[in-house]
Amino acid sequence: MSTNPYLSATPIRPQFLKVPEVAEMLGVKPRTIYEMVAKERIPYRKPPGSSILRFELEEILAWTKGRKPR
Repeated sequence: MSTNPYLSATPIRPQFLKVPEVAEMLGVKPRTIYEMVAKERIPYRKPPGSSILRFELEEILAWTKGRKPR
């Protein structure tokens, strides 16, 4: 029985998106994403000591599925 070397490889790293990419994905303007971040209405990441915003793709996809329509 052989083992698959890919199964024991390091886990896949999450894919992070930038503000314009999330805005395009959601069909809104980048300014809307900044407003959502300010109101903590969207999941985001900000590295310590940085002002850079990043959004984990899987987290955003899960968030959009759980979000109720207005």
